Amino acid sequence: MSVSSAVDFAYAVSGDRIGRDYARGLYRALTAALPWLDDEPLAGVHPMRGLTPCADGLLVGGRTRLTLRAPVCRTAECERLQGSQIEVPAPLTLGRVSVRELLAYPVLHAKLVVTGAEDEADFIADVERGMAELNVDGEMIVGRRAELQVGADRLVGFSLMLHGLSPAASLHVQEHGLGLHRKLGCGLFVPHKSIAAVGA
Repeated sequence: MSVSSAVDFAYAVSGDRIGRDYARGLYRALTAALPWLDDEPLAGVHPMRGLTPCADGLLVGGRTRLTLRAPVCRTAECERLQGSQIEVPAPLTLGRVSVRELLAYPVLHAKLVVTGAEDEADFIADVERGMAELNVDGEMIVGRRAELQVGADRLVGFSLMLHGLSPAASLHVQEHGLGLHRKLGCGLFVPHKSIAAVGA
């Protein structure tokens, strides 16, 4: 049975609202609290879930979650973030954390993978190289082109589904991701039950 060396730490979050381009501010705030985060190759920060769009940003609600992917050996440090406040720059309080093991599903999905390529053909070539570097075999389905605004920078990529993965390959992809900017929420894969909804 394959066992992952990384897990997801999902924190309940309380606060008012944050800006739509929160990714860099969130990463800086987490790095201030966890200095090792910047140099940890297995770490990544998932896009926040449960945010509601409003006229001047994104509202934080009862279902909002901040999820950090990090090595199992960092569990104690990540759990100590419970009850702390971070500045995104809007203040957010991190509540109870749920530790979730990575699951070896044969189908994985990433909302946004950024390789530096804006053309789909070049993107596919980049992903193929990335999978070869990880020494994993599988099939891909490229979804919609998407953009992420990070301050003055615009990151361009595509949603991506991988399928036909072995258990070991599935965990390896989740641990290492594909492409650039894992700390900004890109290239992080989560299990998906089927390949039917890749266009979403």
